[in-house]
Amino acid sequence: MTNWIQPGHTIGIIGGGSVARLLAISAKKLGYAVGVIDPERNCPAATVVDWQITEEVNDSKVLMDFAMKCDVILYESETVHHDVIKKLQRTVPVPQGEEILTVSQDRVLQKAFLESVRVNIAPYATIVSISDIEEAIQGIGFPCVLKTNTTNERVKDHLVLHEEADIQKAKRLLSHGTCVLEAWIPSDKELCVGILKDKAGKIVTYPVNEMRFKENRLNQSIVPARISEDMKLEVERIGTAITEALNFVGVIAVELFSTESGALYVNEIIAHPHRSNHYTSDFPDLSQYDTHIKAVTGWPLTVKHQLPHTLITQILGSKHEQSAFTQAQMNPDWTFRFFENLASGSAREIGYVTLKTDDVSEAIRSLNEIFE
Repeated sequence: MTNWIQPGHTIGIIGGGSVARLLAISAKKLGYAVGVIDPERNCPAATVVDWQITEEVNDSKVLMDFAMKCDVILYESETVHHDVIKKLQRTVPVPQGEEILTVSQDRVLQKAFLESVRVNIAPYATIVSISDIEEAIQGIGFPCVLKTNTTNERVKDHLVLHEEADIQKAKRLLSHGTCVLEAWIPSDKELCVGILKDKAGKIVTYPVNEMRFKENRLNQSIVPARISEDMKLEVERIGTAITEALNFVGVIAVELFSTESGALYVNEIIAHPHRSNHYTSDFPDLSQYDTHIKAVTGWPLTVKHQLPHTLITQILGSKHEQSAFTQAQMNPDWTFRFFENLASGSAREIGYVTLKTDDVSEAIRSLNEIFE
């Protein structure tokens, strides 16, 4: 097969979080060596890769040295800047490319792109000053959401504005630079669809999942999402339209809001496999991590959608650790996956638990009682 990076070669992953860990495990199953670059020595991927460079991912010289040790490069988050990826591609293949990263890292550019492919987004305005907010409010109204323009997790933030008195609170976000003010969407669900694109341009969508958040962090995913068949098909159509317009290889994701009236609004494009789809690693014919590795290295691909109702809950640091260990002993039918994340902090991501269930509401209640 042409352009096939065969087992025995080295895959380099930029970033060492939970997505990188699961990608590395998939790569190792297929016979690849794996290196990772991440500034945190005890990052989740550290214990499953062959070697690690413990440096910042946007240091061009360090990253070039990293690339020279690899046969293909992947990135697992928006932390690495698209300009750095553009330079790396002159030396080593980066099948995900810089275009999808460029669009995902800049909210203003992303919204312009989404408008160009004619998908529904919330009314918005570009903001650089308090006066811009005061002017934009006249058209957008209250409540609304001010977001930093960058989607880099290290500076990603938002502020909900309910009334004029809240406008002055925006100075903190504006100190990071340009922001985006969005109309508040009264959503009943937050949805996510993963999309795979191979080197031949073939596109496959993953089951639409329903995301639930707690304290602004992804807490649970419900698969398949509790939506109508028509809405599922429309989510898949939107995801496919976005994918067709972008030049990349691998797995990405699109986050959307749904309303009780049945309207859909695209919230964000994710340039890499999404954490809400961690559960797929437990289904060999569905794993977004296996297919991502296969796509970027040139394997033939297939994705099978058949799966039972599934609920996934994230396990966070010391807050949930002991409860998770106890439940792992008590519930042999539950699938636990632990990351050897030794980084400090009570909110560090240390794993997830997957339940196959016929009663999603009862499963949610049970897990919320355990991991409250």
